Amino acid sequence: MCGYIRQWVDDNVLNHISGENNAKSLWDKLEQLYAKKTSNNKMFLIKKMIGLKLQEGTSCAYHLNTFQVIMNQLSAMGIKFDDEIQGLFLLGSFPYS
Repeated sequence: MCGYIRQWVDDNVLNHISGENNAKSLWDKLEQLYAKKTSNNKMFLIKKMIGLKLQEGTSCAYHLNTFQVIMNQLSAMGIKFDDEIQGLFLLGSFPYS
């Protein structure tokens, strides 16, 4: 079960959960990382937003969905950006071409 859960986790989170060897403790660790509104989690999501780039071969719809998921997570943690800032983040995630 742990292997199944790990396949759905972002690569940058794997180092935080690699030591867990049963599904319950793995799930608890993931809940700690994502569910709480700690400064560390907020910083993780902001870095993820800043680092978001449209990858070659990725559909635009998938990219927009990823962008919206991150924005929704930030909003749930109490960090809200007005429409102009969200638009600038989105434009910044596209290549210059």
